[in-house]
Amino acid sequence: MADRIQNILKKIAEWWKKFTSRQKALIISAVSVVAIALIILGVVATRPDKMTLVTATDATQAQSIKDLLDGDSIKYSQSEDGMTFTIDKKDEADATILLGQNGIYSNGYTGTKSDEEYGISNVVDGSFTTTEADKQRKETYFIQKQMEKYLKTLSNVKDAQINLSIPDDDGTLAAKQEESSASVMLDLSDSMSDDQAAAIAKFVATGLGNKTTSNITIIDTDDNILFSGGDESTSGGIASSNLSAQQKKEKYVESKVKKILSQNTTGDAVYDNVQVAANLDMNFDDSEIKSWTYSVADGQDQGYLDSQTTENSSSTGSSGGEPGTGSNSDVNSYVTTNNGTTSSESEKTTSNYLPNETYTNTKSAAGKVDNSNSTITITAYNDVIYDEDQMKAAGQLKKQTFDQFVAKNSGMKATQVSNNLIQAVSNATGIPTSNITINAYDVPQFHYSTGGRTWVDWLEIILALLIFALLGFVAFRSLRGKKEEEQTEEVSVDTLLRQQQQDEQLEDIGYNEKSEARQLIEKFVDEKPEAAANLLRNWLNEDWGE
Repeated sequence: MADRIQNILKKIAEWWKKFTSRQKALIISAVSVVAIALIILGVVATRPDKMTLVTATDATQAQSIKDLLDGDSIKYSQSEDGMTFTIDKKDEADATILLGQNGIYSNGYTGTKSDEEYGISNVVDGSFTTTEADKQRKETYFIQKQMEKYLKTLSNVKDAQINLSIPDDDGTLAAKQEESSASVMLDLSDSMSDDQAAAIAKFVATGLGNKTTSNITIIDTDDNILFSGGDESTSGGIASSNLSAQQKKEKYVESKVKKILSQNTTGDAVYDNVQVAANLDMNFDDSEIKSWTYSVADGQDQGYLDSQTTENSSSTGSSGGEPGTGSNSDVNSYVTTNNGTTSSESEKTTSNYLPNETYTNTKSAAGKVDNSNSTITITAYNDVIYDEDQMKAAGQLKKQTFDQFVAKNSGMKATQVSNNLIQAVSNATGIPTSNITINAYDVPQFHYSTGGRTWVDWLEIILALLIFALLGFVAFRSLRGKKEEEQTEEVSVDTLLRQQQQDEQLEDIGYNEKSEARQLIEKFVDEKPEAAANLLRNWLNEDWGE
């Protein structure tokens, strides 16, 4: 190896000697310029880009920024006054987040760089040219961004976009009574229930100061309506709420049935797989019943006296003549006595009695289940395992192959369901047994024999052995070739050593003055050492053979 290196260096030296002094100077200058250019390019390319991170408002804030950057091992440089901090461009994100977490905004940031952090200062700050309409628009934008920020904190919401429409407050009563509207679009990472969508609508409505959610619409990025803009008092809101309540109730009933038939703490389930479909008759009508019941106290034939009114009247009079003018034709000139005088008296009493009274006001609960009209359908599957080895051992195949048995028995078979099982479902759900339907099936599961090997298995084994044999043969040939090369190299070394000993004995060859033949031999040895070694080996073999 050292000889080869020396040969290479010698060739380089000979190549360099071919040039004149001027050519050598030009080559050195060109190489130096290229090297310097590459160094400058590398320094410029690897030099980090600098940027101004933040300018502190006072010395206290500057010290806080310095401590934060030092604590997070972010490299920085300060201006002469120590108020401006400059960092590498690649550290901008980490430094901005670090300062933002501690209430310090980079580059004088107050919300203009990111809409999510739109600050209240952007709403209240203004100039002489800022109008009231501008302030209202800023306030609307602030509310919008705050709601988006809160919605993004939900576990299944990746992103949220809200568009608000708030009526202008012109001081009139109509403007104050008009509710704001909001359209919300959510980017979901998981499904969202109706209850959660309704809760979001309530949240948005409350933030806008609305009394209802009738002006709130929520959709997702797949154009699915999550909340259609309704309140509990509207028909749409009632229908959605009722449907959700019924689905939850049905799922609850179905889970109870599955727990009875297919889930068991001991691992001994009645069926391996159970599918349940419940159809509950639920009444969501709000009904109110008022009833009064009257009774008389014991020992009385009427109720308690509430009030009594008595009226008395009397009158007196005398009998007169015959009606008409005939009886008054003769006028008496003397005084007549009074006779035929009449008088009358009357009395009227009115009594009001109070019987015992019972008042009952009954309000039916919405969503009550009518079990008598509800139905439930159950489909149960039981796995029946047929093992080929066990069937052969028990003699169950009866002169037929297992494949023939599989072809004849591959279909499901309906089985009888005991009345006790139907009664158990009825007791768990409250639904009458006449409204419960259970369909049970045996599902065959065939397990082929694993004890013996087929011709396919043996073929795979033979192919694997052949592959391993070929790999072993190739590896063996490779190792054998390497050994032969090593042996050849050892022989050449011995030959060279013998040649060195022989050269030492050749005193007639001068070392100070080299003959032309010796120079040719040395050149041949330097250029083709392997050929020279083989030649010496042949000579030695011939000498030893003699």
